[in-house]
Amino acid sequence: MTRATLPFADLERVYEALATTLDALPEAQERLFLAQLALALAHRVPDASQVMTAIDEAREGVEG
Repeated sequence: MTRATLPFADLERVYEALATTLDALPEAQERLFLAQLALALAHRVPDASQVMTAIDEAREGVEG
């Protein structure tokens, strides 16, 4: 996994906001929200290889 760039407290705050948002959405909209969030975040990263690495890391986390 890559080195974290956010302090743990900020990462925890982001996690809480993400969890709260997902809980408030109808289940049918969760995937669309996550896709839109991923693209919005990827748009802020100047290097596509970093985004691709993040995709791989997320997939590994899900596949175990």
